[in-house]
Amino acid sequence: MNENTKNSLFFILLLIIIFGLFLFNKPKTLPQLEFKLINGENIVSAEIKNKIIVLNFWSTDCTTCIKEMPDLAAIHNKFSDDVTLIAVAMPYDLPSRVLKFQEINKLPFNIAIDTDGKILKKFNEVKLTPTTIVVDQNKIIRNTVIGEINLNQMENLIMKLL
Repeated sequence: MNENTKNSLFFILLLIIIFGLFLFNKPKTLPQLEFKLINGENIVSAEIKNKIIVLNFWSTDCTTCIKEMPDLAAIHNKFSDDVTLIAVAMPYDLPSRVLKFQEINKLPFNIAIDTDGKILKKFNEVKLTPTTIVVDQNKIIRNTVIGEINLNQMENLIMKLL
C-alpha cells in the first residue's frame, strides 16, 4: 500500500471516528415530565420556559438528602426568578411523610411525589439519593450530582448557565 492510500484511509477513519463521537455524544435533553406537587398543583416540564431546572431526587429517610435541604432552599431563595427547583420524592416514600417533612421544615421550593415511579423511570442513572440534575434553559441536561450537593459549586454552575 502506497503512502497516499495510507493517508487517505487514515483520514477516512478519522472522519468516521469524529462523526461517531458527534452522533453518540449528542447532549441529553430533559424528557417530557409531569410533576404532581404535594400542594395539589401540577408542573409540566415543557411549560417551564427560559428557566434553569434543578431536579433533586430524595427521600425522607435519607440523611444526606435531609442534610442538603437547607442548601437547596438557599439556591431556591437566591435564584427563584431564574431557576425552577423541584425536589422529587422517591416512589417508596409515603406521601404523608413527604407532606409532614415539608410542613415541619417549611421548604420553599416545589416538592413532587413520584408515587407511580414514572419520573424516576425516565432517569435510568438515578440509583441513589440524593441525586441532583441541572438542566439549562434549552432543556439540555448539563450536570448530574450523585450525593450531597456542594452549595458553592451549584451556585457557580447556575451562574454560568444564566
